[in-house]
Amino acid sequence: MQPSLNRRSFLQSSFAAATLAAVRTSRADDAISDRVSFAVESDVRQLFLDDVGIAKLDRVHRTVNPPQRHPDNPLIVPDTPWERGCQVYGTAYFDEEADLFKLWYLTGPKDRGLKPLPLDGYERAPHTTMAAYAESKDGVHWVKPKLGILPYDGDTQNNLLGVGKHNCEGISVLHDRDDPDPARRWKCVYWDHGSGGWEVRNGGPFCMAGPEDGWHVAFSPDGIHWTRHAGNPVIKAYCDTNQNVLYDPRLGKYVGFSRFGFGRKLARAESDDFLHWSEPQLVLACDEADGPGTQIYGAGVDMYEGVYLAMLWIYREGGDGKIDTQLATSRDGVNWTRVGDRATWLSLGDDDSWEGGMIRSVERIIRRGDQLFIYYCGVHGPHGGPTRKNIVRKHPVQIGLLNQRRDSFVSLDAGANGGSVTTEVFARPEGRLHINADASRGELRVSVLSATGQTIARSTPIAANTLEQAVSFDDELPTASQPMSLVFELKNCKLFSYWFKA
Repeated sequence: MQPSLNRRSFLQSSFAAATLAAVRTSRADDAISDRVSFAVESDVRQLFLDDVGIAKLDRVHRTVNPPQRHPDNPLIVPDTPWERGCQVYGTAYFDEEADLFKLWYLTGPKDRGLKPLPLDGYERAPHTTMAAYAESKDGVHWVKPKLGILPYDGDTQNNLLGVGKHNCEGISVLHDRDDPDPARRWKCVYWDHGSGGWEVRNGGPFCMAGPEDGWHVAFSPDGIHWTRHAGNPVIKAYCDTNQNVLYDPRLGKYVGFSRFGFGRKLARAESDDFLHWSEPQLVLACDEADGPGTQIYGAGVDMYEGVYLAMLWIYREGGDGKIDTQLATSRDGVNWTRVGDRATWLSLGDDDSWEGGMIRSVERIIRRGDQLFIYYCGVHGPHGGPTRKNIVRKHPVQIGLLNQRRDSFVSLDAGANGGSVTTEVFARPEGRLHINADASRGELRVSVLSATGQTIARSTPIAANTLEQAVSFDDELPTASQPMSLVFELKNCKLFSYWFKA
């Protein structure tokens, strides 16, 4: 996925991608269109995160495939006086124009005790959080540039950004290349709090709520130099975690996800102009199936091949206090499906490691070639709580990299006895059928069926691990817009996705 915001190209490639929708009113031939039950667009990959578009599974099971940790992890570590830790309540992004990986993350000053921190004309709490910036040419080796923006102890030669007036948490950055105002082509949201000042409680600093607490927005011409909106906060809600903002081309709206005062749950708001936001609504929470005291601590939310994908931080407050990651998906951002029967997607590291207690992902999924780059931070030790006091953290919060095969969050798998996947009927889009699958130890074949279920064509066998394989058939397929369905016959095979390449 190219996570920058280019609405025209995104609309062309992603609008209604695999959305469960009747297209009865969009075609002249009602007799044909009445048979079509979901939409498949050219050049949009069909994944198997949920059951949309699947008519039947026979001896096939859905597998949540974990990402691979980069061998050099952690890649970004706190190595300056203004970094007590580096955490991704933030955003990762690949800037095509600059040919750079970019990362906006959070940090805070080291070892200040109860000494306040003067920043940008305000006296902030000693433990204040600040937005910082790093960049990389390869996504592995990172540089913290000296930006000259925010003086830390009187020196601006650091990588701190002037985002947040009091205590910036959870910065989410969006590159809006189509905005007619160059000064607004980079947008961000963040939670600013502590506008009521700070005081000492139980021997430590404590930020007090005030009239300027809430969800804030800012704009920038380059993603570095930010101007805070004069009308902040745009949503007066408690958002004590990461924030997510994206653009949904189907709605033609900006969409934001955070806690928004609902506690450890996922809530949603939307906006036409990035300034005026709807009243947040709760869209996803843990339930009895998750176990006692389990909560959604936060989530990295993005759009991938036209669907929402959330990397949920699952917090077991009623258990060991640790946080790992599961997946959820949605077609509209409101109605969500927990992926793979709530299987863990990203597990914790060893107990004594830098990521042994909690892990949290950013909200952007970066695609480079056939690999996905997903950044995350790790915390040693569990979250504190009534039964988990005086936790000693042997490692600071640090940032690492996950790599995953393109489209491989979930696969449909069959063993040696074989199985099949039958799709719902769809109107054939332009282009040739392609698949992403691992049949290196087995075989995959595809049959094309008419709307009434007759076999029209069968493919030659595929016995390879292929990221993009054009499928060859023994007969002609229906012409574009005609109804058809597919049957994938799998043997010792993992099927990740299929699409029609125009």
